[in-house]
Amino acid sequence: MNRNVIKALIVKDLRTIRRSKSLLTVLIIIPIIFSFVIPTAAIAGIRFFDVEGSMGSDAEKLIAKFLAEVTVSSVSLETFKQQMIYISINYLFTSLFLLVPIVTASVTAANSFVGEKERRTLESLLFAPISIKELFVAKILASFLPSYFISLASFILSGISINILSYPLFDKLIFPTGNWLVLIACLSPMILLSTILLNVFISSRVKTYQEAQNIGGMIVLPVIAMVVGQVSGLFLIGMKIMLLLSLALLIINLFMLKKIAKSHDRHVLFEKQIH
Repeated sequence: MNRNVIKALIVKDLRTIRRSKSLLTVLIIIPIIFSFVIPTAAIAGIRFFDVEGSMGSDAEKLIAKFLAEVTVSSVSLETFKQQMIYISINYLFTSLFLLVPIVTASVTAANSFVGEKERRTLESLLFAPISIKELFVAKILASFLPSYFISLASFILSGISINILSYPLFDKLIFPTGNWLVLIACLSPMILLSTILLNVFISSRVKTYQEAQNIGGMIVLPVIAMVVGQVSGLFLIGMKIMLLLSLALLIINLFMLKKIAKSHDRHVLFEKQIH
């Protein structure tokens, strides 16, 4: 593969993202909501309001059930507020955070091929002296790089907000924990890649950006199920489960890469996108 060609395609796609106000709006607003607004509002609410009295005994039983399933040695969890903030940070917020890489990757990857078609630039790419493999690698990297950068920035933003608000209760910095480190180093990149591969595949088959987004957006459903499951107390997704999920997604990603490489050629793309 020609690295210069791939680099040129990546730069072109990144410039397109930067020039699109609608794409930039989604790539900025969604991460801020899930990495800053929701954690900040939740921790502030727990700190400054009588959540124990307002939520009743059911909340106490749920928190007690959570604590019975986890091992806590690094922080003191003597009060209900400390317990609730610790569980929220390490389990509920981590699931919500996964929506950041999924949404950002979905938006950028769905724009990969149908965006070229709508801008009337795909035909020139298909006739250019570049291989389909180079084209797909460039499209995947052009979606992965900004999405992972946004995830890292969101991770840092979450950490700043969480530590500032929780420090008075714990008298120490409680972020990042092992769960968050595994999330940002292992699970988030694998989810990013899975989302991108699925959306690039869909984007290369459909003819409108909206259609690509609607189909690819279904990937958020498992994450919503995770959030509901943890809030309801059905299960907790800790560090070990995250590592297992990362391994499973790695295998799935390798399979999808192999499948995409075999099922696409210049004639298929031309037929699906131009005609």
